[in-house]
Amino acid sequence: MQASRVECALENNTLILETGKLAKQAHGAAVVRLGETVTLVTAVQGDTDESRGFFPLVVDYREKTYAAGKFPGGFIKREGRPTTKEILTSRLIDRPIRPLFPAGYFNEVQVMGAVLSADKENDPDVLSMIGASAALHLSPIPFMKVTAAIRVGRIGNELIVLPTHSQLEESDLDLIVSGTRDAITMIEGFARELSEENMLQAILFGHRYIAKIIDAIEQLRREAGLGEK
Repeated sequence: MQASRVECALENNTLILETGKLAKQAHGAAVVRLGETVTLVTAVQGDTDESRGFFPLVVDYREKTYAAGKFPGGFIKREGRPTTKEILTSRLIDRPIRPLFPAGYFNEVQVMGAVLSADKENDPDVLSMIGASAALHLSPIPFMKVTAAIRVGRIGNELIVLPTHSQLEESDLDLIVSGTRDAITMIEGFARELSEENMLQAILFGHRYIAKIIDAIEQLRREAGLGEK
């Protein structure tokens, strides 16, 4: 696999996808950057075991304190069980991708997300969702459709793509939309008494950018020298 980098312009933001430098022993690995926030997501599959009878997909997401230039204080310096935020983000990553593995595929698959750097403005959760799809698409693991995710905010009557933490304080909407090129697969979010019409507009607004991110993921695979999947 060749080291490659793709930039995706999303309004005033530039999303950067990279592969081929980190986690080379994983079946698929992707680094996703937005501002100074950086996440690494890897995908690995185990051997076939048809006697298992179920699909053992494991998704684990961790935010290490070193990503923010800190270390745990107090008596216990180690980072133990995942926080509530880490558990919920693991579920956000899991839900859009789990239905897109083929029926009868029983290999163990592990998708691991780690925050390498956090700028305290751009949330790494959506970046990790994008990275999971990219890592699976770069790997030989059977994954039927490329997915992507986007966060949508709303200040006044203007919809905003990938709002920062400071923008979300003013926003009456915090919506995460995940989907394929032609369908929405998951919606998660909070709103302050928005109408159904405004919510639908936000979902369709987000889906336009999902298609752009999917284009970038597919371009990353081509530039890595892996051809079509």
